[in-house]
Amino acid sequence: MRRLTKILALSARIALPTLPKLPAFLALLATFILPPRAGAQSRALDDYVALGLKQNLGLRQAAVAADRSEAIVREARGNFLPSATLNARYTDFRGNGVDFGQFINPVFSTLNQLTGTNQFPTNVNVKLPLKQETSVRLAQPVFQPAIIAGYRAASAARDAQDATRDAATFNVAAEIRSAYLQHAKARRLSELRAATRFLLEEQVRVMSRLIEAGRATPDALSRARAELSEALQLQAEAAQLADASAHAFNLMLARQLTDSVVIDGDTLGFGAMPSLDAAIAGAAERRAELRALSAAARAALAQKRVVQSAFLPNLSVALDYGVQGNEYRFSSDADYTALSVVASWNLFNGGRTAARAEQAGLDARRLALQGDEAKRGVELQVRLAWQAAEVARQAIATAEDQRSAAARTHELVRRRAEEGLASPLELSQARTQLTAAELNAVFTTYDYYLRRVELDRAAALYPRATR
Repeated sequence: MRRLTKILALSARIALPTLPKLPAFLALLATFILPPRAGAQSRALDDYVALGLKQNLGLRQAAVAADRSEAIVREARGNFLPSATLNARYTDFRGNGVDFGQFINPVFSTLNQLTGTNQFPTNVNVKLPLKQETSVRLAQPVFQPAIIAGYRAASAARDAQDATRDAATFNVAAEIRSAYLQHAKARRLSELRAATRFLLEEQVRVMSRLIEAGRATPDALSRARAELSEALQLQAEAAQLADASAHAFNLMLARQLTDSVVIDGDTLGFGAMPSLDAAIAGAAERRAELRALSAAARAALAQKRVVQSAFLPNLSVALDYGVQGNEYRFSSDADYTALSVVASWNLFNGGRTAARAEQAGLDARRLALQGDEAKRGVELQVRLAWQAAEVARQAIATAEDQRSAAARTHELVRRRAEEGLASPLELSQARTQLTAAELNAVFTTYDYYLRRVELDRAAALYPRATR
C-alpha cells in the first residue's frame, strides 16, 4: 500500500486536479490487496447456508420421506400392543335354513310322553344364522417373531432414509458455499478492475502532462489510452460476472434474483487445515453415505429374519365379549364370553420361504460389500481433496511472493521513470505485471477456499449439525 501511495503521489504532482480522488482510490485498492483474515467461518455465510437448507425443495422432499419412514416405525411398534375391535352383524334371513327345532322338538315330545308331563316345549324354533351378533374382541400377540424382525427392519430403513437426507444436506451446503465464494471472488475481481481503471486514468493524465512538458512522445499517450479502453472493457465484463454470480446464488436460496449479497470480507478464512489422518477418520465416522449403506444392510438382514420367522410357530390370545340372538337384549342371560388361544405353524410351503430368506441374505451381503467399497471411495475422495487443498494453500504464499516482487519491480521502474531513466513503456509493462500478480493472488486465494469447501464436504466437516 505504501508503494502504491508513492506512485499516486508522483502522479498527483504532475496532475494536481486528480488529488481529491486519491483517498477513494486507496480505499478501493485496499479491498483486494489486503487478504481476508484467516479465522472462523463467515457468519453471513452460515446464515445463508441455513436459509438455503431451509428453502431447498429437494431437502424438503427428503424431510418428508424421513417423516414417512418414522411413521412406518411407529406402525411397526404398534404391532407389539394389543388390539381392540368392535364387530356387529345383523342378518335378515328368509327362506329355508337350518332349524334346530326339527331335531329338538321330537326329543322333547318323547320326554313328555315318558314323564307324562308337558314340561318340555315341542315348538322350539331356532334357525341359523341368528339375526344379530355384536362383540368386542381384545387380541394380543404372545409369540410372533415376524413382529420383532419387522420392527428392526423398519428402524433400519428409517436410519437409511435419515442418512440419505443428511448426505443431501452436506451436498447442498457445499454448493451454497461454493456459489458464495464464486460471487465473492467475482466481486473482488470487479473491484480490482475498477482500481486498475482508475490507475490507468491517472496514467493518461500523467502522459498528457508529460507531453505538454516535452518529456514524453504522443505514442505514449496513445498507448495509455488503449490500455484504458481495454481496462474499461474488462471492468464491464467483471461487473457482469459479479451480477451473474449474485443472481445464481440468490436462485439457490430461493430469494429475489436482485437481492444484495453480504460479503463478510474479514472472516472468509477457513481456519487451519486438518491433518490428513484426522480428515480420513472423521469422514469414516461422519459421512452420511456410509451410514445409509450400513443401515440398508441392516434392513436387508432384518428382512431376512422376517422371512425366517415363518419357520417358527405363532401364538396369540383373544378375548371376545358380546351378545347374539334374534333380537337385541343386553342382560346376563344374553351375553357371552369367549377366550381363544390361537397357534399356527407353517410346516411346509414348497421351499418358498427358504428361497425368500436366501434372497434377503444375498441383498444384505451385497449391501455390505457395497459399503466396504464406499469406504475406500470416501478415503480416496478425502485424500484427493486434502492434497488439492494443501497444494492450493501453499500456492497462496507463492502468489503473494510474486505479487510482492511485482510491486517492488513496479516501484523501481517508477523511480527510474521519475529520474528519466525508464521509458513509459517500461512503466506500463511493470504496471501490467503488477496487475497480473494481483489477479493471480485473488484467483489463488479463492481457489484454496473452494478446495477447502470440497474437503469439508468429503470429510463431512460442514455443517456439523444437519438437523
